Amino acid sequence: MIGALWTGISGLSAHQKALDNESNNIANVNTVGYKAGRISFADQIYQGQIGKGSYVQDAEKIFVTGGSKVTGVDYDVALQGDGFFTVINKNTLGTAETFYTRAGNFRMGENGTLQNPDGFEIQGWAMSSIDQKNDVVSTNQNASRFTDDYIKTMGNSIIRHKDFIETIAAKATNYNETAKSDPVTVFSGAGGKTKAAKLKDIDMALSNYNQILQKYQEDPNVPSKGSTAQISQVNFKTGTPPTSIIGQEGDMIEVIINGNTYTQKFVVTKTTPNWRSELWNSLTLSPINERELYDLKDPSQIDIMPTATEAERSAKDQEIAKYDRLAGKIETYKAMADQISNKESGVVAYLAKDRLNPTSDVLNPNGMYEESTNLADMLRGVVQIKGLIPGKEFKISQVAEYSGENTNFSVKGTFQTTATATQGTGKQALEDARDALSKLVTGNQRSVYSVQDLYGAADNKTFSFSINIFDKDLGYVIPVPNDGAVPPQAVPIEIGNVESGDINSIVDAINNTRTSSGPQLGDYVIAKNINGHLVIETNEQNYDVEFDARLATDPTVDLNALVNEATYTYDIKVGNSTISTPFTTTTPIDQNAIYTAIAGNIATYNAANPGRELVISPMNAGIFTVTAADGERIEGDLRLTVGSTNPPTSTPSSNAGTNTVLEQGTLTIGAVADSTTYSISINGTAYSYTTGVGYTGTQADIRNQILAQIQNDPALAGLVTATSSGADGISIVQKRVVDTSNTATDLNISATNGVYVASPSYNAGTPEERVFDIDFTAPKSRSEFVLNLMGTEIKVTSSESETEATLATKLQAELDKQPNLRNRYEVVFSAGDVVLREKAGASGFTGFAGTLPTLTINDLAVPVWDLKEGFIEVNSDYSGNKGAGGEFMEITTRVDQTSTQESLQLRLDLLNISDSKFGAFKIDSTGLVTITDGGVEYAVGQVSIARFTNNRGLEAVGGNNFKATQESGNVIYSTNNNNTDGVMGQALEISKADLSESLVNLMVFQRAFEANAKSITTSDELLSTLINLKR
Repeated sequence: MIGALWTGISGLSAHQKALDNESNNIANVNTVGYKAGRISFADQIYQGQIGKGSYVQDAEKIFVTGGSKVTGVDYDVALQGDGFFTVINKNTLGTAETFYTRAGNFRMGENGTLQNPDGFEIQGWAMSSIDQKNDVVSTNQNASRFTDDYIKTMGNSIIRHKDFIETIAAKATNYNETAKSDPVTVFSGAGGKTKAAKLKDIDMALSNYNQILQKYQEDPNVPSKGSTAQISQVNFKTGTPPTSIIGQEGDMIEVIINGNTYTQKFVVTKTTPNWRSELWNSLTLSPINERELYDLKDPSQIDIMPTATEAERSAKDQEIAKYDRLAGKIETYKAMADQISNKESGVVAYLAKDRLNPTSDVLNPNGMYEESTNLADMLRGVVQIKGLIPGKEFKISQVAEYSGENTNFSVKGTFQTTATATQGTGKQALEDARDALSKLVTGNQRSVYSVQDLYGAADNKTFSFSINIFDKDLGYVIPVPNDGAVPPQAVPIEIGNVESGDINSIVDAINNTRTSSGPQLGDYVIAKNINGHLVIETNEQNYDVEFDARLATDPTVDLNALVNEATYTYDIKVGNSTISTPFTTTTPIDQNAIYTAIAGNIATYNAANPGRELVISPMNAGIFTVTAADGERIEGDLRLTVGSTNPPTSTPSSNAGTNTVLEQGTLTIGAVADSTTYSISINGTAYSYTTGVGYTGTQADIRNQILAQIQNDPALAGLVTATSSGADGISIVQKRVVDTSNTATDLNISATNGVYVASPSYNAGTPEERVFDIDFTAPKSRSEFVLNLMGTEIKVTSSESETEATLATKLQAELDKQPNLRNRYEVVFSAGDVVLREKAGASGFTGFAGTLPTLTINDLAVPVWDLKEGFIEVNSDYSGNKGAGGEFMEITTRVDQTSTQESLQLRLDLLNISDSKFGAFKIDSTGLVTITDGGVEYAVGQVSIARFTNNRGLEAVGGNNFKATQESGNVIYSTNNNNTDGVMGQALEISKADLSESLVNLMVFQRAFEANAKSITTSDELLSTLINLKR
């Protein structure tokens, strides 16, 4: 009976625990991811085959996947199938405790990590830290993550590799606003593009980039192979008809690319004397004499050709027309290149030359073609067409010239491809496409200087040049060239004694000057002469960096500007000290003596002022520089001693001429007679009328017949006017001289059967002269001569050995540049004097009309040797970017699935991806976590799914968490969660507690409890009965 009592008690205990377990299930019927508990009973030990009751053998969790409830909440995640989320509880002591849970009701914590409601951080494969040097491609060295300025999404893809996940995101600033057309003045024929063309190129490159990105996403394991861009050349024939037939209005050239026909009409162009000289000097004499090929005349000879008569003017115009025709061809070629660049998307066209054979007119398949705007090079008609997008092919099918006079007459040009377009694969193809897009969005920086910017009114200048530029390897801005020190100091190159207008010397110096140490200019930039402008452009390796050009005029002393036979004093001021050097110039000027005197005084100063030395450079062609070694500001002042020059003198006189008198006269017709010829001869041409037999007309009729002939003769147009005079006369009035080069030639008018009377008669006249008797008795100072002729000043500078004859030649050369004066006046050397002589005009000699020319002699200006460095600003109107001037950035991130478990950071700013803190959270079926911001999706991590060999061995610790034990075994993760059933986003796993089953179990356990209680009371009654029996 005692045993029955304790057996009942064991039953009560066991079923009490069962009731506790079932109550717990009921209590967690709405707990996310809850797994129902189950009690297992067992009988206790036996004695004589009679058991001693029951006990709870095992209380276990039933790890069966619960149903999923779609919540629509971004941060809710439901596990599908077996597995657990891993969470870590980090305490303030820096230690952490790892738990496992099925509850996926997550959120973003205050520190940006993915957490559960208790603040435990969800574990997984986190995004690797961004390597700024290798993971970020940015055209702005000051930007390494996306900001609000990057408003255009250029490409975005998440690529799954075998054991890592890669995100590629590319964005750009608003290049629609920054893009501007290249200035035609500078870049015509040199790849210039309009704003619209630049934007079209970007659209094409953008499409190509995204196509390759899509292919890479689909198959990231394809072998990596780079893409190449196509380069082709077209060639229009060089020479004159019939080799090359364009040369006049109506002619045109044609190129067909990808089925698109581009035609360019001949561009009629007028040349200037300077342009003609530039072309003449650029044409080669060997192996082909190009001057003879085009039958050109030396421009200096054209300028002095006489233009007194119509025939002379025509001859001169014919020579100029040859140059105009060639200028028109060049402009036509440039216009065609511009048209291709701006209408054919994805290519750029420019005039080019073969570096291996610059004068060749035959395309060379092995040639090295490069851009050139040298006049002779452009005249050879080679246009290079370069693809801007690697792998994109274009097809040229025709190159031709057409005559405007005969459209059926054409000359075929030639074309070739020296680099074919090949489409790459894999990562390298993607990088090539990205670089092409980046170049179009940004474009090489181009700093432009015009001739006016460089020289202004000065003749010769010495320049210094350096740049400040961002060095990609060093990661900061450095001066180039520099001394190689830390930090580096600029060591500008010196470009000495450059003549006014000379661009090529500056280009050569920048491209070819090497310093003894440190980086070189050629490592970063290239200089070009493009259509007479200095263009400094970043090279291809540095297209995405900017530079600050530091072009300055040096503190130059130019002895060539001194006047002979003068006394000067040159003061150099250094702080409170003044270095004075007086000197007198001789004839000729002894430049070495002056340099030696200045250098000697500087040496004396240096000896007395250690640490503040001045540096004087060696003299080169009369030019040298003076600078302070420590960079101290110095000033120079050159003074001309009062009364120190000995200029020439001029004594004017005049030789009065006589004005030309143009003839006027009247022809009177003689008496009317039959079979009689009436005529008048004017300037060698007879105008006559013969009466017939029985003629009945009058003298007026005969007069009218002859008058009509005179009036209708084009040879007399402008020479004379003829009108009726009285009843039977003709009035003749001479309007101009017959021959301006020989005014003695008159109209030589005579009459037959009539009377001609001149009043006044023609008088040839004589020219008026202004004579200048100039005293050049040696030695005389160089001076400025100013000839004032009819309100126009003609200026020349005399040399140290000037004579009256050479001065007359100089004045005549300058007079030839004045089209309104050169046909009316000339300067000659006559009888030891400089004589300004009138030339006959249309009205013959008319004199100086009372306004006598004057010749003024002025002292030359004192040279400015102020020793100031003059910084030259780039031309803001012409400078800019080859591309659209925007900024491009591509960021590549990586989630390494072989790395250790880490907390998942969700904030984009802390991940160093973007300035934006938050974005739209999303998790896919594999547990990949992405954040979407500004239309770009970033893979920031992957929630890992933990599995165990024995889930029942896990220890439930509350808070929906479990701990691993020896019975559960070690946690198991699989790459990309491949050995799991994954997860469902925006859903939660509902509790596995079954309320109906639990209520049934409660009733069962209740009855069992009550029955066990009954066994106890029964045993108790039996014991009472036994006790009572004893009594």
